[in-house]
Amino acid sequence: LLHSLDRLARADAPGTDQGRREEAAAPLDEAGDDSDSDSDSTTAASDGDAAKLGAGHSDIEEVADSCTGTAASSSGLVSKGKTREMVTKRHRKELTKEGYKIIGSHSAVKLCRWTKHQLRGRGGCYKHSFYGITSFQCMEATPSLACANKCVFCWRHHKNPTGTEWKWKMDEPEAIVAEGIEQHQKMIKECKGIPGVKPERWQAAMQVRHCALSLVGEPIMYPRINELLADLHRRKISTFLVTNAQFPEAIEQLCPVTQLYVSIDAGTPDALKKVDRPIFTDFWDRYLDSLRALAKKKQRTTYRLTLVKDHNMADAEDYARLVALGDPDLIEIKSVTFCGESKASSLTMGNVPWHEEVRLFAERILSHEGLSENYELACEHQHSCIVLIAHKRFKIQGSWHTWIDYDRFHELVAEGSEFSALDYAAPTPAWALYGSEEHGFDPQETRVFHNRTKRKAKEGLLSEAQLRNYPHNPAQA
Repeated sequence: LLHSLDRLARADAPGTDQGRREEAAAPLDEAGDDSDSDSDSTTAASDGDAAKLGAGHSDIEEVADSCTGTAASSSGLVSKGKTREMVTKRHRKELTKEGYKIIGSHSAVKLCRWTKHQLRGRGGCYKHSFYGITSFQCMEATPSLACANKCVFCWRHHKNPTGTEWKWKMDEPEAIVAEGIEQHQKMIKECKGIPGVKPERWQAAMQVRHCALSLVGEPIMYPRINELLADLHRRKISTFLVTNAQFPEAIEQLCPVTQLYVSIDAGTPDALKKVDRPIFTDFWDRYLDSLRALAKKKQRTTYRLTLVKDHNMADAEDYARLVALGDPDLIEIKSVTFCGESKASSLTMGNVPWHEEVRLFAERILSHEGLSENYELACEHQHSCIVLIAHKRFKIQGSWHTWIDYDRFHELVAEGSEFSALDYAAPTPAWALYGSEEHGFDPQETRVFHNRTKRKAKEGLLSEAQLRNYPHNPAQA
């Protein structure tokens, strides 16, 4: 039925592509059928069989819903003048199954595993090591489940819609923030019975102090993102916003963010098309314009590189060339997170770099384009296979200041005057620094290894190269 509806939609499609193109492969979906797309205006297809749907058409799922009497019109197309919700019944069902708490019609929160880790005293996320957040007081959220990319390594399994512009019903920013906090607190309450949860941390976790706007989708697609950011800051909640570098105008219009990220997933157009599978036909121009827009921001800016073996690790010099465009304060280089096998992705554990390989790649980037004159390796978090390159302006009197004075940031925002990233910088502890004995793991926490890892170590099944990627031999844990 879905294939028949797909053909019907193609036959009705207008001649222009409205600035879109079809994804190069079916969306990553570990549990579902890959015969149809979750895309708002496109259908997943191969490069040789790409269908182009006009902006006025709904996705295939919505057409299918109409045949069972759940859509607004008998043709499966949304009636003119009627604004539909972003999240369809199928989206809601699949995202809820994945653990998302859907807020309104286009937003969501989900509990990060690092929140649970630190509640139990088992270590915080890399943002705790690099920037001093309290992981158990961090809410992971998004005001837009839709995205303009279908990245091959997306760890959210593409249960969300895609699109290139906002065309859905729009919820109030204050309502999104209020319900997001409420849902997050409910999830924290459910953690009380987890073995090892520290009571004092569990109580403190009820107060959200940080918000990672990186859950899924593209946060800056939400037209009222500045109002949402302002409400978070009014509540004294810091913001870490990640964008996929496809909406340069939205980046330019952003109000101050505690830390603004741009995903830098490739150094060349071909590699970016292969890895991110963008919908926009002018994706490379948008990518470069997003970096130029980032360079104009006064607050903390970050390039985030996600390394995938055999996909985007051969072009360190090309990455280095991109640094001059955005002049970022920080450059995070991390290993891809393997999400399991999928019909739409050929990624395996073999595509996941070890921490040692991430370190070597970071050193290679610094060796090109004279980057080592202005940048230096500052921090690492071995547990997450990630390193941090920082601009030397954050090395004040010989000491790194990559941490954030959150109280000062909120004071600066409230004052309403122009301020810079250095105005709220704070000293980085020795244990978080690159090359430290702790490898970025907070000594106040306890490192716990998976039973499988300990068993392999005791049986001598881990090579010397593998053992070098742990702070100590897991067999001794």
